[in-house]
Amino acid sequence: MVETGIPKLDDFLDGGIPAGKSLVYYNQPGIEGEIFGLQTIYTTLKSGGNGVFIVSSTIPDIIKGQFREFGWDIESYNDKLFFVDAYNPLI
Repeated sequence: MVETGIPKLDDFLDGGIPAGKSLVYYNQPGIEGEIFGLQTIYTTLKSGGNGVFIVSSTIPDIIKGQFREFGWDIESYNDKLFFVDAYNPLI
């Protein structure tokens, strides 16, 4: 099992995400939910896994800054963390 880094969610999932499976968080526009993805990706990276963060509400540099605000250094995981820039300021 791959832990999400969110204790209550890991309990709900009986220990985390089964190996080989993917986890997608979806939240309604305007609802702050990025912290769940940030926590899960950082926990996965620390455990030796890979992460993909699809950014659709802002530019990727803002999300990278959020990692830093929580004290999570993602610079050493550049080869394991990928950002997909799906943001369009016209939407």
